[in-house]
Amino acid sequence: MDTTFRMAQSPERRFKKLSHRKLQIHHSCASRGGGGRHRNTSLPLYKPGDAVPESGIYEVIHDADHRQAHDAVMIVGNTFPTCETCEARVRFRIVRTAPYIFQDQDFEELP
Repeated sequence: MDTTFRMAQSPERRFKKLSHRKLQIHHSCASRGGGGRHRNTSLPLYKPGDAVPESGIYEVIHDADHRQAHDAVMIVGNTFPTCETCEARVRFRIVRTAPYIFQDQDFEELP
């Protein structure tokens, strides 16, 4: 597919294609044990107010009555937030570390 055609597509069409690719990637990661419901439950849980120890993707575990667990990106130096519904009962578990791009020496913004 050439670039001209790709740019001429509507945003909705591009989104559908990207969403389809994302699902394929997610399934391939899950089959390797890196995602989905096969999380390492032996890793520590963090609570609201705790300092984020490493930048990366965290599983957000809500009170069972509120919503299912989901992933979120957290940045080192921040604190884990409270949930508007679960309040302090929400917990966080590291799924995968990933550096924040602007904290990488090759991408740091100059003052």
